Amino acid sequence: MFLKRLFYVLIITSTTFVQADDLTPLEVESSLLSNTVGESKYPLAIIGSTDINSTQSIGTIIKRIPGISNSDYGAAVGQPVIRGLGGNRVKVLSDNDNVNDLSHISADHPNMVNTSNASHIEVIKGPASIFNYGGTTGGIVNVITGSITDQAYSDEMIRLSRTYDTVSEGYSNNILMKRNIGDLSVYFSHNKRDHFNYDMSEGSLFEEGAEKHTLANSDFADKNLTAGLSLIKDWGFIGFSVEDNKGTYGIPYHAEEEEEEEEEEGEHRIYSTHKTDNYKVKGRIDNFAIANSVDFSFNNSNSSIKEHEEDGSFKVLNNNSTALNLKFNLDNEYMNRRLLVSYSNAKSPMSSGAYIPTSESYDKSVAYFMNSDYLGNDVDVAIRYDNNERLTAGKNYEDSAISFSANSIFSITDNLKYSVGYSHVSRSPNMAELFADGKHGPTNRYEKGDSNLKREISRNIDLGIDYKLNNALISFDIYRNNTNNYIYLRDLGTTNYDGDHQDANWSQKDGVIQGYEISLEKSFLFGGTDVLLMMSRDDISATFDDNTYFPRIPSASNMIDITVFGEKNRIYSLNLTHFEKQSDFSSIETKTNSHLDLSVKYSDKIALSNLYDLNINLFASNLLEQTRRNHASFVKAHVPLPGASFGFDVSVDYKF
Repeated sequence: MFLKRLFYVLIITSTTFVQADDLTPLEVESSLLSNTVGESKYPLAIIGSTDINSTQSIGTIIKRIPGISNSDYGAAVGQPVIRGLGGNRVKVLSDNDNVNDLSHISADHPNMVNTSNASHIEVIKGPASIFNYGGTTGGIVNVITGSITDQAYSDEMIRLSRTYDTVSEGYSNNILMKRNIGDLSVYFSHNKRDHFNYDMSEGSLFEEGAEKHTLANSDFADKNLTAGLSLIKDWGFIGFSVEDNKGTYGIPYHAEEEEEEEEEEGEHRIYSTHKTDNYKVKGRIDNFAIANSVDFSFNNSNSSIKEHEEDGSFKVLNNNSTALNLKFNLDNEYMNRRLLVSYSNAKSPMSSGAYIPTSESYDKSVAYFMNSDYLGNDVDVAIRYDNNERLTAGKNYEDSAISFSANSIFSITDNLKYSVGYSHVSRSPNMAELFADGKHGPTNRYEKGDSNLKREISRNIDLGIDYKLNNALISFDIYRNNTNNYIYLRDLGTTNYDGDHQDANWSQKDGVIQGYEISLEKSFLFGGTDVLLMMSRDDISATFDDNTYFPRIPSASNMIDITVFGEKNRIYSLNLTHFEKQSDFSSIETKTNSHLDLSVKYSDKIALSNLYDLNINLFASNLLEQTRRNHASFVKAHVPLPGASFGFDVSVDYKF
């Protein structure tokens, strides 16, 4: 309570006390604001390239944004959780296109998106961007790489880089090339990562009374190769890319009885192997016959995960998907308008004994978006129709729904504005929620789906206020999400299904998720040096109508981030985050203790010559060596977060 009160006092006093001349707060332009991902602008967060640590999962990278947490299965797998919502309620995109991997089925499957050469990552919180993707009650995470581009590269280069961290003795080697040749823009990248079992902070984990210093099966290794070619002409552009991901990652969680059996029979490694091939064609034709322009994209992805069990056996999960999108620009002098037509088909052949049977899905949608400046206020509206089919042997599920979203920004004065948003969004159950019927090793449960599940319906209200005072920006967002038929995995407390593993059913309840985010951003001169101060707090509450709690809702957090801009390109940053204890937990989980997380970073860009630049990033995390756990993680009790880590990311750019 003391820390919470101290945090509010600091926010108030920081807006009224400045020791030196003020600077203008940083402003960042995003592709989200230029109608590429979703035509909504509310609310938006951006992570720049220098803050992207490619040795980390996508959930770990973005968790410093207020309202966002990480549902991890060790270092290799980390799913983003936005305002308490995860799974396929959050869409992970690569260059504005959906990533068609197996992560939407279960949180133990990695996101097949390569962050090694991302220019930035864009995040939309909440269901404000239903126009492009249905069911996004949590939000959207978009990784921008530029493998296909609609304009010539401004940063032509060849980059060679290496990253290393001490906590897992892990490294990555990376090659990136961007090159313009006439009307063609060529992209190539190759990244290889190799990480061993990571160290834990002292006292994080005990097994049979003995303290564990490293987490077994927390290692991972993977490779990514991406090649893209774009033709840019006066009439628009067309591009093609191919991406190949493959790797191996350990599963750090398994039951004690399995550990004892393992000791008797000999060592058995618990791990999964994965592979994804993705082929993409996308482009834009300007001055189209019936529209100002039409954007089109075609994606074909083949993904597989082989889950190796403790006894040496394995099961294979596959997802072979095809997606087509057409987006028409119908702007006129009065408003911006878009019409989207989408179709996707996924075939999922599973091996015998897999916890999900062989299945197929069809998703068809039509969406319309409009934006206008009404009486000086920014207003946008999106409406979407979805028809979803899920098919398996003997069981079929079909659902049609209309989703709606409206958002407005009102300027009261030059320094004060507020936003209002309302969304009514439907989400159809996924394959696991409907058809699961088998042992799922990474969760150590026998999971059963329910083909009679109803679609989730979320009615979300979002209110925001931005206030500039003494050249500081204070933002406050509050939201309430009334959800009917919330789908979650419920432990039954029995082992009747196979006589060994915990029985768990995919179930539904009505409930309410509500919370707030408050932040301060202020830049000023201190002793002749530019300093950017950012402070934030977020808090989420989620309760079912029967007065029980939603499972795995993140605890409240308070963050202070200080960035010092030194001479030339030198940047020093410090981040201190206090994660409060989570005592509001469901019957299938336990309390999570509070902890402090301190990290620092130094970055510099040194011009070696007119043609060569040297980029240096030095970083350290969890410097306080405290035991840390993500309450949003399914396996948080058995999988503590890594201990203190020191590392570097060094690259050399050759500029054409």
